[in-house]
Amino acid sequence: MENPIHEAKKELIQWIKEMDDLEDIAELLEIKNKKTAVDKVTESQAEYAVKDDFDERFARGLSSEESRKRTSEFIKNLPWKR
Repeated sequence: MENPIHEAKKELIQWIKEMDDLEDIAELLEIKNKKTAVDKVTESQAEYAVKDDFDERFARGLSSEESRKRTSEFIKNLPWKR
């Protein structure tokens, strides 16, 4: 049994070989160039590809009042020596 990807590639190659319209060929070249440009992401760029959601996380964070409340509760619950 042949791999379906190989079969699809053969079909596309045959279709492209029979193609005569320059605009269609230009579109295919544009798709190819976009695809190869995406594949060429360097390691340093990949590090920054992660979404920066600092503002969203900050908005969901504690308010100053809630922080003070939790801090005072934490301090009150510490095992103080008397």
